[in-house]
Amino acid sequence: MIKVKFKKQKLFLRVIELGIIILILLLLSGCWDRRELENLAIVSGLGIDDPEQGEGYQLSFQIVKPAEVRAPGSSSGESGSGSSGSSGSKTVWLLRSKGTTVFDAIRNAHFQSNRRIFLSHNQVVIIGKKVAEEGILPVVDVLIRDPEPRLQQWLLIAQQQAGEILKLQAGVEKISANAIAELMENYYLTSKIKATNLHDFADGLVKKSTSNTLPIIGIKEENGEKSFILEETGILKEDRLVGYLDKKETRGLLWVLGKVKSGIIVVDLPDNKGKVSLEIMNAKSKVIPEVEDGKIKIKVEITEEANLGGETSFEDFSSPEALSRLEKLQAKVIEEEIKAALNKAKTYQLDIFGFGESIHRKDHKLWNAIEENWGEIFSQMEVEMKVKAVIRRMGLITKPTIISQNK
Repeated sequence: MIKVKFKKQKLFLRVIELGIIILILLLLSGCWDRRELENLAIVSGLGIDDPEQGEGYQLSFQIVKPAEVRAPGSSSGESGSGSSGSSGSKTVWLLRSKGTTVFDAIRNAHFQSNRRIFLSHNQVVIIGKKVAEEGILPVVDVLIRDPEPRLQQWLLIAQQQAGEILKLQAGVEKISANAIAELMENYYLTSKIKATNLHDFADGLVKKSTSNTLPIIGIKEENGEKSFILEETGILKEDRLVGYLDKKETRGLLWVLGKVKSGIIVVDLPDNKGKVSLEIMNAKSKVIPEVEDGKIKIKVEITEEANLGGETSFEDFSSPEALSRLEKLQAKVIEEEIKAALNKAKTYQLDIFGFGESIHRKDHKLWNAIEENWGEIFSQMEVEMKVKAVIRRMGLITKPTIISQNK
């Protein structure tokens, strides 16, 4: 009798356990907020401009057409155009909408799109020059605040209108926004672009001692065809565009920031004997703030390693003496790039190198005393540079090819 009772109790407990498990599975199955692909307008690029008429903002959404995007090698009969998919139709739709704020303009896009604007996969945010000069923070606030857009989106400034950039073709790529994103990711190939995403931009605003910079994207026309090109870096005062760095100055900035990963250094040999191309293999930087006789001084130490990539001269660098001379010439080029960036930043009284942040980390009391006048102090501050450049390899040959051919 007792055994029968015990079995009934055990069976009852198992039924309860099974019921709880089924209830949990019912509650957890599926995603309550899931979004079906066919109901979404997936944005790959976003442009923000001033409207031609009235106040507010004009947004340009580069929306991917999933049905038109084909995997490489698929038999879709696609045209040769980089911006086209099957049967020559475009792989993206450029939707434009206006609003008094950026958030308002995003919602107003639904007057034209039957699908919900989806920003989680957006790659780049391009801001028109006029908007950038007025202030970037009011237009990216919603992108930083809202949980849907990712902070890894690349942030750029257009030389003119951002919407015009998103209209352009992207060479061999079908989606131009993805091509721009890849340019940002591959900045190290030249180390003449300072790639910045939304997270970096927001972090720079928090560090009041350091001024932000953003890459500038423009339009290049050749043989009647237009394409985009990255040529300059914009200097921001707080969140407003006020000046520019050229390619040389941009790499000068990256040397100090420790963000030079690769690229080519071209050295002019004395007496017009030719040029030598050196491939950067490794680079490190160190910023050391010092106070001497009540004056602030910054020491910048750069250590760089390179390989000899090619030369247009008859010079033989196989001897230790000749190689040492070439290393000194290389170090001089690096120093000149840093000086060019430093002089440009000083004219705007904007510390784009993070020198103020290094002082803040080393001496809080000193920083608190100089913070209010940091721009003026920075523009007059002495910066001492020490560059050590080393050439590790000469390639498969150690002497000029011209001499080898003559022999």
